[in-house]
Amino acid sequence: MKFHTPSFILGFGSAVVVMGTARRLKPAVVEIGALGLHLARLGRAVVERQREHAEDLWAEVEERARHLREVPRRRRAGATTGNGKHVPSAANAQAGSSAH
Repeated sequence: MKFHTPSFILGFGSAVVVMGTARRLKPAVVEIGALGLHLARLGRAVVERQREHAEDLWAEVEERARHLREVPRRRRAGATTGNGKHVPSAANAQAGSSAH
């Protein structure tokens, strides 16, 4: 591999510039890092809020599904006496008694 003098001089010069300006750039780098950390925390808070909203929504869905599952059980439980015979409702009993 051939040694390329202009590339070496450019690389060495850029290293010297970076080392010389490191003290002046440090406050800017710290500020940019602090801003990045603040934005990351804000983003995490937004994600956490949305996750909590999704969990609340899922709990409502489960509650509704549980309610829909129990409604037919309540109708069946109220419709029979326990021995399997049908118990007429109040509306049917009144309509049947007036016909007799």
